[in-house]
Amino acid sequence: MEKTTSDKFFQLLRYSIDNSAECSVNISPEEWNEIYEIAQQQSLLGIFFYGLQKLQRQYGKGMMPPKKLFVKWYASYEQIIESNEKTNKAAVRMSDFFRRHGFRTCILKGQGNALYYPNPNVRTSGDIDIWVEGGAKQVLRFVRRFVPKASICYHHVQFKHVHGIDTEVHYRPAFMNNLVHNYRLQKWFMEQAEAQFQHEAQLPNLSGVVCVPTDSFNRIFQMVHIYNHIMHEGIGLRQIVDYYYLLERGLSEEYREREIMLLKRLGLYDVASAVMFVLHERLGLSMSCLLVPLNKRLGHFLLNEIMVGGNFGQFDTRVKHGGSQWARNIRRFKRDWQLMQFFPSECLWEPVFRCFNFLWRVVHR
Repeated sequence: MEKTTSDKFFQLLRYSIDNSAECSVNISPEEWNEIYEIAQQQSLLGIFFYGLQKLQRQYGKGMMPPKKLFVKWYASYEQIIESNEKTNKAAVRMSDFFRRHGFRTCILKGQGNALYYPNPNVRTSGDIDIWVEGGAKQVLRFVRRFVPKASICYHHVQFKHVHGIDTEVHYRPAFMNNLVHNYRLQKWFMEQAEAQFQHEAQLPNLSGVVCVPTDSFNRIFQMVHIYNHIMHEGIGLRQIVDYYYLLERGLSEEYREREIMLLKRLGLYDVASAVMFVLHERLGLSMSCLLVPLNKRLGHFLLNEIMVGGNFGQFDTRVKHGGSQWARNIRRFKRDWQLMQFFPSECLWEPVFRCFNFLWRVVHR
């Protein structure tokens, strides 16, 4: 059976992230252009170029994309490296800024996740998410000294640009719509906070030292992050690749059993089983590394959402962006209805959390 462009895309992705994988498919110039577009939409150009370099060493120029496209890809790769250097320095600068004012911090997602990669510089960087110790009232009071009209929501406040990079200051790492699960999640975050604010790591190219989450914290936190994006914006492969590298580091059976119980208690088990399907079926992660058993029905749904929407759902033609608040609310309710059959708990609680978040912002404005 002839492979589709999507099949070839995922085979090349597996080859790019797994040193033991092979890549023996024939890719036409037209397919190379399609693969480039998909990789760009999924914010994976750097990872794929890392694979192209390996492909050239192993198979020679005959397996490579057309020269014009290769040059374009190389230029994107160089931009990603440059962006990572800027973002690393900005993350260190933000951490130092808060530390000088008496706040401990932890860099969430982004530059911390890149440390899991064989080459951290190939991960496409985004904004800076920094968890600041002290709770919402204290952190908001401090941030407003510098940005009086900063935009706030339940879990973070927009701070300011650092070297042109957006910064989200978190007083809570993440949230869930289900208020019962959210209560348990916030309690767990507080229990884990001390270890996160002490877990230091050196960022690439001697950019500096920051605190990043531990693996055990990230296995839960990143799953919440993925779930949030499925529910609210859309999810892309970059976050799935992050989780691939996290699970590839391994965990003991004792940790696995404990975290399965925690996933169930926090209402994350179903979404975790969907993520495991994509990780195993499309990225080739070993069954022994999976956190929970995979779910084919939920996994096929998640894979379709990923491929249709691209990174953070930016390319999802099914969703109209902008418009009035009422228009956005209607779209939100339609989205909840579509997701109800897959993740009913978060969908049913979403209108409740929306009201709760509004009242929270009124109290803290």
